[in-house]
Amino acid sequence: MSSNIAQALSLRFPPLAIFYAQQLPADAETPKPLCAMVLVAKGKTVAISQGSCGCIGAAEGFGLGRFSVDDFPGGRECFLRFLSVGNRNWEHGRVVAQQMAEGSAQKMLVEGFLEGEGLLKTPELVAQYLEEVPDVKPEGPYVVLKPLDALEPGETPKVVTLLADSDQLSALVTLANFARPGADNVRIPFGAGCASLALYPFWEAQQASPRAVVGLTDGSARFHLRKPLGKDILSFTVPWSLYREMEENVSESFLTRFAWKSMMKQELPN
Repeated sequence: MSSNIAQALSLRFPPLAIFYAQQLPADAETPKPLCAMVLVAKGKTVAISQGSCGCIGAAEGFGLGRFSVDDFPGGRECFLRFLSVGNRNWEHGRVVAQQMAEGSAQKMLVEGFLEGEGLLKTPELVAQYLEEVPDVKPEGPYVVLKPLDALEPGETPKVVTLLADSDQLSALVTLANFARPGADNVRIPFGAGCASLALYPFWEAQQASPRAVVGLTDGSARFHLRKPLGKDILSFTVPWSLYREMEENVSESFLTRFAWKSMMKQELPN
């Protein structure tokens, strides 16, 4: 399936189709979630399942069911502190860390548990954030990611991800608003990289006026993806209905006008 958007923006990577599947595709690889993005960007088909998610919370991020914070080492309170201030300064957290160290946990994981990720200022803010995470009912045991132009007959994307640099991202934001009222047709939710690719876009796909989702703003995801994809790349994930609308509007939009074409031809200083 060719893409007017990819051609007009000269995207470095192919558009990526993401959808639920009842069966594991015959040609699908089943890597860890972060490896999946790299493989799909290079033309492979991958499938994510509950069993292939090595990262805590990745299954929820890919829309495969809720993650129970009670299953985190030390339970809910340790998780709230893990995302914020860390577990070093309270007794229960130190006890759990010692148990992790005496078990099979890597030293880096134990240290991270103690130090905390500092993603939100307080445990209370983490608790509030958890209440606001979308609850998406899985439509199948697998989430498949593959290049859009590799779709088989009968396969329909739930969402489409475009990997874009800053110029391309600015164009995508404008195009998503081109034929819709208001100025809020794109969102940048706080959350993990996988949630910005699947969970939030899946939720948007269920809405009457679905919005596009800018993602890969998660520092951990960027750390692992900057070398294979480039440090300038963010994701722009679009519910299928909005993607088709944007595709149809390319020829009428600013993408065919002098300013955009001229900017694309400019040679930037080294």
